[in-house]
Amino acid sequence: MKEYYTLFLLLFVCFCFSQKVEYPEAKDGYKKVDIELPSKIDNKDFKIEIFLVSNMKLYDCENASLNAKLETKFLVPPARYAYYELSNPNIEILSFKNGNCSNKKIDKKVYNFPKIEEYRSVIPYTFYIPKNMDIEYRIWKVEPKYIEVK
Repeated sequence: MKEYYTLFLLLFVCFCFSQKVEYPEAKDGYKKVDIELPSKIDNKDFKIEIFLVSNMKLYDCENASLNAKLETKFLVPPARYAYYELSNPNIEILSFKNGNCSNKKIDKKVYNFPKIEEYRSVIPYTFYIPKNMDIEYRIWKVEPKYIEVK
C-alpha cells in the first residue's frame, strides 16, 4: 500500500510542476510579444535592456523619445511569472529639433527609456504592447567587480 501512495504522490508532484505557464490573451488594440533568450553558462553575468519602439515620420533634424512606462505584473503574486504591459495607454512623445530643418520628413525609430532586467533563459519575457509598436532588446555582459571612483 505504501508503494501506491508513493507512486501517487510522485505522479501528483510531476503533474503539478510540469504545467506550462499560460499567459492571458492580449486586449483589443494590443499584441502579445515573447522574447526567448538563448541559454548562457552563467545567467547572472548578463543583463537585458528592453526598449518599446515606434516608427514615426519626423523632420530630418528632429529627434524624439517615448514617455511610456512598462509596468511589471505577475501571474502568481507576489513574484512569479512576470509579464510587462504599459501602465498608461496614453503615450507622450517628446520631440526636439536640433539645427536648421528642411521640410523633408523621414521614417525614424522612436525609443522609450529602457527597462533593464536580469537575464533569464528559462522563462520567456512576455509583453503586452499596442499593435503599432515593437520591442527591441540588447544583451549586456556585466563586469564581475564594481569599479571604485574616488
